[in-house]
Amino acid sequence: MQPHAPSPRHVLTPTTLAAVLTLLLVGCAPLPPKTIVKEVRVEVPVQVPTVSPADAAARSLLAYHDRIRQMQAPELAQELQPRDDAAQPPAAAVPLALALMTNHGQGELARAQTLLEQVLRQPDAGDWKPLAQLLLDRLVEQRRLEDQADKLNQQRGSLQQRLDQANQKLEALKAIERSLVAPRPSATAASAPASGASK
Repeated sequence: MQPHAPSPRHVLTPTTLAAVLTLLLVGCAPLPPKTIVKEVRVEVPVQVPTVSPADAAARSLLAYHDRIRQMQAPELAQELQPRDDAAQPPAAAVPLALALMTNHGQGELARAQTLLEQVLRQPDAGDWKPLAQLLLDRLVEQRRLEDQADKLNQQRGSLQQRLDQANQKLEALKAIERSLVAPRPSATAASAPASGASK
């Protein structure tokens, strides 16, 4: 009997042996430490923005201004209906004055000025006082400019009237001048019959 020759399947080459040893060593290595995740609560203070009353009043007035700018004339007239202005709280008086200033109706600027001065006199108007003062300053300037424009219009009308009178006088003088320079029809007519009689 012949001795068995090693089968090629069972032969370990040095590379195979190194790979097997490496796998064995890696398998025996200690496992990495287990990571433990813990939930930690951290309180973070969140500051909620607070709106100051003066800021709220300004925002309210700006929103009202946007609203009245988009109103049609009948809606605005309804908004400006006469009411007891003396009983108006500052939160209603200042927006009403703004609407009156926007409309430019007869006597409305005076009514707006009265409302704003009333708010400035009230001790509890607090946050509305700066807005009332701003609108009152604007209103006084607007009234001053309108008065100045009225005076200029009156002056322009007066100057136009004097210019028209001067033009009329100039035309009258031109007519007198033309009448003096033009040949007299009576002199030529008198000389024409005399020349006919001499023939």
